[in-house]
Amino acid sequence: MTSRGVVPSGRRTRLLAVVAVIGGLLVSGQPALAATPTADDNAVTLPVARSEGWQPDIQTPDPVTLPGTTKKITPFATPLKPQQPKALPGATKGPGATLKVDSAARAAIRKADEPTFRGVAPQAGPDDPPGGLYCTEAITRSGSVSGAPNQTNYAANISYLAEFGCNFWLSAAYIASGVIDRSRFDGQFLYTTAPQSYGQTYYGATSGGLSIPGEMFDGGRSVEIAFELYLLAPAGVYWGGCFPIPGLRYLLCEGLGTNLLHIVLGTGAFGTGLQPPVIRYVALGDSYSSGTGAPPYSHEECRRSSLTYSNLIAGTILSGLPVDRPTLAACHGGKIVDLYASQHPGVPPQLDAIQPHTRLVTLTIGGNDLDFSLKLTGCYLGADCSGSGPLVTQQQLDQVRVQLTALYRQIRAEMHPNGRLMVLSYPAVVPNPDDPADPPPTQDRCPNLGGNLIESERRAIYTATAQTDRMIRDAVLATGDSRVTYVNGLELFRGHRLCSTSGVWAHGLTSPVSDSFHPNASGYQAMAARLAQVLPPL
Repeated sequence: MTSRGVVPSGRRTRLLAVVAVIGGLLVSGQPALAATPTADDNAVTLPVARSEGWQPDIQTPDPVTLPGTTKKITPFATPLKPQQPKALPGATKGPGATLKVDSAARAAIRKADEPTFRGVAPQAGPDDPPGGLYCTEAITRSGSVSGAPNQTNYAANISYLAEFGCNFWLSAAYIASGVIDRSRFDGQFLYTTAPQSYGQTYYGATSGGLSIPGEMFDGGRSVEIAFELYLLAPAGVYWGGCFPIPGLRYLLCEGLGTNLLHIVLGTGAFGTGLQPPVIRYVALGDSYSSGTGAPPYSHEECRRSSLTYSNLIAGTILSGLPVDRPTLAACHGGKIVDLYASQHPGVPPQLDAIQPHTRLVTLTIGGNDLDFSLKLTGCYLGADCSGSGPLVTQQQLDQVRVQLTALYRQIRAEMHPNGRLMVLSYPAVVPNPDDPADPPPTQDRCPNLGGNLIESERRAIYTATAQTDRMIRDAVLATGDSRVTYVNGLELFRGHRLCSTSGVWAHGLTSPVSDSFHPNASGYQAMAARLAQVLPPL
């Protein structure tokens, strides 16, 4: 048996899944357009420290000069928004980007032995516009979803090929492509390819792809593929129009009336197949988290209840996203060691419930390591708890505090980097004799409590509960982690403790004895309300 609070040496180490961006997909495919030429006290939180989960893969190359010009280009540096196709007055309709030329320039472009254009230029076909000279673009894409929600490998996989083809020789070209989020982070690029520059050419292509981890990223439910082009026409001609292209839309068109056209085309938003994002939630700890005192129980040994506070906060909106139904791993009688090792046959260590995409964890733990419940029951059943020393010693508190700090750090290491660990302290359920909000027990109203716990014993019990509360708070602060939050529960049941005249939120000594001195359904509702009140943004 592992000693209490010591991490078992065989504890498995979890690694965050690294999502690799897939580049260079489809480059070996046959070009689709043309032949390719050669070329507070309730919640204490430390200052926020920035921590990230999955990050988009954005190429940030240095600006390059377009061949034959002084134009310096950085990919996707211009703000993008959907816009209607454009054309100069009198421009002839056609597919994609269409040139306007005078007769002398057209003759030069068509001349077979013109060295400027490297021989015979591609010829216009019977369906070409009357102007005869144009470039058009296409984007082909494919996508799939791997894994299932709440699994580490759950991801949307996207690949694409973006091409342009002209029926004449361009003097130069520059292209880049990328994927834009069109859901939660509308307009944010999730991926860009390394740009490519060309000298004289009439074809170019760029391809790429990425895997969007659905449990590590809240966007990516709808995306758009963007294709950026700078097209330099030969001297003596200029661009006359950005005409519609089936299946694509313009996000930018500038340079009409000049020989340098800058366009960005998009596929329009399309769904990736990922389900709407939620905040994945795991509830750990002891009986105050499992739901002891609010039957029925779904797991008899662990006494897991649908009425416990973690189930009641499901659906709470946090940072604009709903909190998922919890993975309830808390177990009655749990001690710190039970988060690292199995507490009962067939019950895995509680830490096994945490995944790299878990972004909310709640926890009550430490009371059983102080044997607090046993001592409280013993006081009620006749042990003298008023003059034989404190219920918990400072040495015990210090030992458990050190173990708690190590546990909190371990939990944070295994969950999402941007996640939150909410550590709840225990509500005092026995009346505090020094608090006027807690009426003393009387023979006619609360005879059992008054007859079994004298005033000095009730004071000793409340003092021990307050000491435990401070120990938990100190353990949270000792982590130095701004994403570990202490939630003060000590006074949560004030006015509703045992023998209250305004509704009791906890059990006294009851049957089964294991339910004694635990919250009832109303108590767990109060815990849920407090937790929802202090949940900070993720």
